[in-house]
This record gives sequence, C-alpha cells and structure tokens, in this order.
Amino acid sequence: MKFNVEKLKQMSRPMTDKEKKDIEFRKDNREWLAISERLALKLRRILRTEGIPQNELAVRMGVTPAQVTKILSGKENLGLKTISKIENAIGHSLIEVTMEDCNPVVEYENRTVCRSFVASQYAVNTTVNTAARRRSASYSSIVAHNMFS
Repeated sequence: MKFNVEKLKQMSRPMTDKEKKDIEFRKDNREWLAISERLALKLRRILRTEGIPQNELAVRMGVTPAQVTKILSGKENLGLKTISKIENAIGHSLIEVTMEDCNPVVEYENRTVCRSFVASQYAVNTTVNTAARRRSASYSSIVAHNMFS
C-alpha cells in the first residue's frame, strides 16, 4: 500500500472555526441530539414500513418537505407540538410518556386520579377530617386535569 502524503497533510490540518463550533455544539447538546437521532431513526423505519414518502408526510403535517428532511436528519430539537403533528400524520406513537410513580388510573369521588395518590391520601380504615378531604379532593382534581387533559 502506498503512503499518501497529501492525504496526511489534509487530515492533520488545524480545525477551522466552523468545525470547532460544531464540536462545541455537539458537546453542549449531546442529550437532546441523541434523542432526536433515535426519533428520526424510528420515524424513518415507520415511513419505510408504512410506505409513506417524505413528501406525503410533509403534506399530512402541513409543513414543507425541507422541514421533514430536517426532522429526518436527527439534528432538529423537536417540540411536543411537532412530535404530536408527526404522530398524527403517521398514526403511530414516537414517544411514550410514562409516570413511574403512578399506578393505573382509577375513578375516585367522581374524579380520575392516580391510584397511588388515592392510597396515600385516603388510607384504608382511617378517618380524614372534612377540611383535609376538601383540600385533597381539590388537589386530586388538579392532578387529574393536568395528567389527562
């Protein structure tokens, strides 16, 4: 194999300012870039299996094809609104939001609440005074509203 001196010089040249800025950007934004890349790969897989072209996805989302290309590059900081648009357009979930501390949802006092919340506020065979029950009931409605609206 022949040694290529020109290629070595090109590889060993000092980094440009643009390259340095790109490296810093990647370091500073490592976490969300990794998530964005995983979402882009999942979206690409769904588009391929469902047979949806990028242009069709753009039409369904109401955005330009260039925006879809950016999303599929894995370098876009996607907001929840955009993720929701994508999920509606493809008919699949891209992300799953779980509540680790929340057991299955139950109906309690005509409200939809987390079972662990009910258990912690109203222990079995205990008496809770009326004022505390009112405070807990109003709080549970706030929790239920925030969790499911």
